[in-house]
Amino acid sequence: MALLLKAEEIKGLISIEEAINAVESGFCDQAKHPQFSLPRQRMMTGDRRINVHSGGCVKLRVAGTFIHYERHRYTGEDQTYAAAGKRVYMAYDSETAALLTIIVGSIPLYDFDDNDIATETAITSAVGTKHLAREDCRVLGLYGTGRQARRHLKVICTLRPIQKIKVFSRNPENRKAFCRLMRPHVNAEIIPVSNPREVAVGSDLIVCATGSNVPVLYGDWLEEGQHVTSIVGSNKELLQEGLVSNPRRELDDEVLARVDVIIATLRQQGIQDEQGDFVEPIGKGLLQWEDIKDLSSLLARNVTGRTSAKQITLFKQNSDQGVGFMALARLAHDKARSAGIGMEI
Repeated sequence: MALLLKAEEIKGLISIEEAINAVESGFCDQAKHPQFSLPRQRMMTGDRRINVHSGGCVKLRVAGTFIHYERHRYTGEDQTYAAAGKRVYMAYDSETAALLTIIVGSIPLYDFDDNDIATETAITSAVGTKHLAREDCRVLGLYGTGRQARRHLKVICTLRPIQKIKVFSRNPENRKAFCRLMRPHVNAEIIPVSNPREVAVGSDLIVCATGSNVPVLYGDWLEEGQHVTSIVGSNKELLQEGLVSNPRRELDDEVLARVDVIIATLRQQGIQDEQGDFVEPIGKGLLQWEDIKDLSSLLARNVTGRTSAKQITLFKQNSDQGVGFMALARLAHDKARSAGIGMEI
């Protein structure tokens, strides 16, 4: 019998560390079975968008699809959700073909948020950051004060011994409110800064967790040994409909030119979606697609990550993937079974 779960039923059962480990296992499996996973598929018209993430993890005995639908607002400068429906996991046992679980809603991982939208994105970011950022990172620079910024702050502080956090967004009141909200949730000094360059200068690890359509981080701000994690993806469909005039960016060209190592969640996603942070620098000859390596290849040690404390590294979390969602579905299913939670269907 399959298990039907409301995501809120498993609140408190899965720690951030467990979620990171599960998603990491999913991407490790992707390296062994790359044809058992597809890039995220997106269908759009105007501000209507449906997203489908399909994949399987043989090692974890799970395969299936994660789906979500939203309406979004967009301007020349940023993009935000106007409305979002419940996210749904549908997972099968990859070996027996039996339906394993249907989970309605995002996996609840954070005690400072409603957990309704995209709780998983920061977990994938954490996997890439874990394998690229220096172990001794103490100072975190954070761009953004929204939902993704809150969640990325929490997971990064779980990964590294962060002692100081510098936060910037365009609105001074949002910066202050963000720091007040998050202080109880991290064991570090957290301060709002008014100059975006100040976020990068002196930081060991920089996270861009914004809804921006224009660069927030510039390459001439970067320093030796830093790691950068960035999450903005693509507005390809809006460009095709003539609703916006430029590809989305979170990083300027100089960032891509300066970094020594570039890892993406999935390079093919960047190609398929014509993601601005890759497409525009490549078009200018600053790098090639071959310079961008996949997260699964890094975890499998098929490609080299950071080899020196002086290198500048970049993890472009350019879209969650089905393998990560299915790894989380398996984890949630197993936890719920053990706790006697859910409805048999």
